[in-house]
Amino acid sequence: MSLQFATRSVTGRVRPVAVEFGRVTAVLIGLYLWRRFVAGALSVVGAPLAGGAFAGSLVSGGLLLLGIFLFTGAYAAVRDIDPGLSVPTGADVPAVGLAVLTPLALVALTKLVGVATGIPYNALTKTAVSADPPLLPLAFLAGLSLVVGVPAVTAVCQVLVQGSLQRVVDGDTAVALTTFVTGFVMVDTTGGLATVPDRGKLAGAVVFVLLLGGALAVDARTDRDRVGWLAAVPVVAFVGAVVLAGVASIDSVAGGLFAATQLAVLGVGAYTYDRTDSLLVPALAYATYLLANRAVVVGFEAGMQSW
Repeated sequence: MSLQFATRSVTGRVRPVAVEFGRVTAVLIGLYLWRRFVAGALSVVGAPLAGGAFAGSLVSGGLLLLGIFLFTGAYAAVRDIDPGLSVPTGADVPAVGLAVLTPLALVALTKLVGVATGIPYNALTKTAVSADPPLLPLAFLAGLSLVVGVPAVTAVCQVLVQGSLQRVVDGDTAVALTTFVTGFVMVDTTGGLATVPDRGKLAGAVVFVLLLGGALAVDARTDRDRVGWLAAVPVVAFVGAVVLAGVASIDSVAGGLFAATQLAVLGVGAYTYDRTDSLLVPALAYATYLLANRAVVVGFEAGMQSW
């Protein structure tokens, strides 16, 4: 196989993926701007809002979720993406079991390793509760994370990201790419799953898309294969820097397991969605992970703050 043929073959496969990355990044920026708009609007009308903080959180979460649904629904309709609204069947039971048991097993393993190595779980999640927490606020927060967080994460990860990638690559490749893309943009600083990527993650995504687009543009405008390969060096360097930064931020075995769990849950969500074509199955994985995180902090580490 000649170098020229290899270069053109790689470029031909990467180009449509790069276009999808660009489209997804643009939609994610739109979601981020919607979140900022909702927060800004509620800060203006928040004072007369009856019900205090609970009502404000409900209104904010509801408006954010409405915007995400409208964005993803319109995007899916325009791009002819099947959002996967079917109900799992009996044949999907193994996938459902995988979605529920994987987060539980990995969270439990991380907690056990943390106990053995002296790393409290709440030091990883950066969340804490008082020694005798009131039940109503705890139930409210848990319910809000499920009602708002889980549908939002599922819509972004499976409809926007995975649905877009499935248009240009096969299912297994889409699962792998979705796992790594969402692992970068959808993991927040408290160990949870972000409803909308933060500004720093979006900036990183924009940089990656620009570097990838620049490399493909250079390759398309030159007949020298070595120049085309050299144009990809900044893309590889950027990805390497992101991976190294993530590895460098891990300072314990429990921390490594915690990071691996986040990536594994997103991977299970992508895998089970590909196998079942139902959004309910990855939603189960995300809901189980969020509840398991909360249960460990509340049930085993109430009154502790370790960061």
